[in-house]
Amino acid sequence: MLSAEAQLSYSMIRSPIDGVVTDRPLYAGDLATANQAILTVMNLSRLIAKSHIPQTQAATLKVGDAAQLKAPGLDEPVNGKVTLVSPALDPGSTTIEVWVEASKPNPALKPGMTVQLAMTSKTVKDAIVVPANAVFKNPEGQADYVVIAGADQKAHWQTVELGVRNADNVQVVTGLNAGAPVITSGGYALPDNTKIKIQAPEEQAKGDEKADKAGDSSKSGAKEKDDKD
Repeated sequence: MLSAEAQLSYSMIRSPIDGVVTDRPLYAGDLATANQAILTVMNLSRLIAKSHIPQTQAATLKVGDAAQLKAPGLDEPVNGKVTLVSPALDPGSTTIEVWVEASKPNPALKPGMTVQLAMTSKTVKDAIVVPANAVFKNPEGQADYVVIAGADQKAHWQTVELGVRNADNVQVVTGLNAGAPVITSGGYALPDNTKIKIQAPEEQAKGDEKADKAGDSSKSGAKEKDDKD
């Protein structure tokens, strides 16, 4: 009797974790070989996203920092937190591996999906920020600078010290006063002390509108000429 019960127990396979079956390579009648998985069970109550980021960005990250996961098809990001920051640098890619865990995530977020991670390592109040594409490296590549539209109608390089940053903006710690007129478009490779013309947004909009109308008139004239021919 005990032998029969033991043999019966061998026919039952119990998962050591709660979850759902996500892969079943074998079916009834198939022969399982040694060390071959017959089922894959996943606990979907927690999902972990793994990423490799540059060491400069990982320097201020720590376990517990807030994070968000964004996936194609999801209207809202999924909140999570940093659960691991590798203590060692990957010698192959010179990056740091970081894990972000989301508890009880949106059911639309599936294991194996590609996601974008946004992690908050530090928050600074009342910071002076500029668009990231408005910051450049000097010719020696040793210092950062922005281009200021001076009152003398000239562009001036202003060396700055940078702080925290996100995908779009970067904090300026020193070298720039609040409200300074920073050139955010067309500043790349613009020499220092270059003569510039500052145009008000309203004037620029009117100029673009006139250009569009002129383009429409030219097209109309070309059409009428074609019709006459």
